[in-house]
Amino acid sequence: MKIQIRNETATIEGYVNAVERFSKVLYDTRGKFIEKIMPNAFAKALEKNSDVLALLNHDYDRVIARTGDGTATLYEDNIGLHAKIEVSDKELIEKAKEGKLQGWSFGFRSIKEDRNKNKDGLEERTIRELELFEVSVLDDKKNPAYYGTSIEMRDDETFVIEYREGVEEKTNIIMDNKLTDKKEKKSNLYKYANRLNEIKLKTIKSTAE
Repeated sequence: MKIQIRNETATIEGYVNAVERFSKVLYDTRGKFIEKIMPNAFAKALEKNSDVLALLNHDYDRVIARTGDGTATLYEDNIGLHAKIEVSDKELIEKAKEGKLQGWSFGFRSIKEDRNKNKDGLEERTIRELELFEVSVLDDKKNPAYYGTSIEMRDDETFVIEYREGVEEKTNIIMDNKLTDKKEKKSNLYKYANRLNEIKLKTIKSTAE
């Protein structure tokens, strides 16, 4: 996760999930399993949903950006689902400055999948098509290894939304201090000018003596 902070805004980007890579061991009502999301699953989901939300900790009351208004950009490449969001939420920016933003997660519904047992008897789940509802930035209140489910009802249909962790990556925070730099440079110029004046006065005084 890369975070760039500029005064009252912040840009947060990184990989939300990798494709064609098995997860750690997960659990559902069937028991233990591992899963992978196939290439193009995210791309197809993004084609079908033109307004994917970016949330804080999967909280629909904390919409921090969205693809519908251009404050969030999501795309799938050969690595996986990449996100870049522009946020102005003051609390979120403070969390970013304090190093409290720790990773990504996303909420989805599986549309097409295969389940098979591997040679060790562990169930492997391969997701070929999904519906993507949201991506979330997780703070220190949510473990970046977070996963779980919730029951939702939309358009008189009840279904399960699943949550998965993002790609594990180091958080890199960049503070854009252009305004601060200008002030420092101006201050240094004043100091330099004053120092030159001091030297001139000493030289004049020495010559006069």
